[in-house]
Amino acid sequence: MNSVFPCIGLDIGGTLTKLVIRANKDFKITIQHSENLTSTIFQQSVISQDWAYYFISFPNSIESLTERLQAIGLNKGILKTIYITGGGAYKYNQQLSELAEVVKVNEFESLSNGLAQLDQISLDNTFFAYNGSQQFIKLEQSIFPFLLVQIGSGVSILKFDKAGQFQRIGGTSLGGGMFLGLCHLFTGNNNFDQLLQMSKKGSNSKTDLLMDEMHIGLNSPVRRHKVESHVAVSLGKVSPMEPEDLVQSLLYMTAYNISQIAYMNSKLHNIERVFFSGSFIRNHKETLNCISEAFSYFSQMDGQLRVPYFIKHDGFVGALGVLQI
Repeated sequence: MNSVFPCIGLDIGGTLTKLVIRANKDFKITIQHSENLTSTIFQQSVISQDWAYYFISFPNSIESLTERLQAIGLNKGILKTIYITGGGAYKYNQQLSELAEVVKVNEFESLSNGLAQLDQISLDNTFFAYNGSQQFIKLEQSIFPFLLVQIGSGVSILKFDKAGQFQRIGGTSLGGGMFLGLCHLFTGNNNFDQLLQMSKKGSNSKTDLLMDEMHIGLNSPVRRHKVESHVAVSLGKVSPMEPEDLVQSLLYMTAYNISQIAYMNSKLHNIERVFFSGSFIRNHKETLNCISEAFSYFSQMDGQLRVPYFIKHDGFVGALGVLQI
């Protein structure tokens, strides 16, 4: 790669484009001064060795992408190569080819490379557990082996034995796309960020049947310290529902199913370290809390003490990984 000009890594998924800009520290990129970047979902930079990485995401649109690149000053002639992955890698290939040379990278290979890069950086604030707040972990050894639960429109579960050695071992169609589709069906809203904000105002206890409610007068056989989020029947209360409560219930339903599938794969392959990533999570507190409670719940039910881990630069691992080609 050219050591002077910035490199662009793109991961174009089913609904979102994730953009990573890798530039030499001496190359000035004034992201914070671009007005049309102020409403982006996630925007920050982290320094790694001689490079600065900038992370931006936005809804899929070739117009939005070109506008952002131009606002930053990355016009045609400045950009030499664009590295791209994800399901939309072919969708915008022709338009992107007019800006620079396009190099397409296998989606799973880009995830592997991105995680290997984060493993090499070894920052204190890269990986974290969640228990009401982010609890960053400093890994004394390599993150390998581990499972990666990649939650986008759908879900893929990948097993990484070591850097460059991985395989897809499972997945489910019950991912962010299903959540978005059901929310749109029930509320008429298909804006993912607005739905996440709605979920903060709701309570799934008003829509779901909980464990204690299934065992009235008796101790629940699966009672834990926190009861409300332990769902027995999703949408089990047949009564008028407020949109906010309904959205939170759908969020819990999605996260609980994914967490259970992830735990079963962790047990099956005897790998304790499990990372959750993808644009469905976006470091949204309600989602982090739900996955943490659900995964730990299924682990405790099995007599285990496994906890899930998350990645600070969530959703950008693939876009970061294409820059390592």
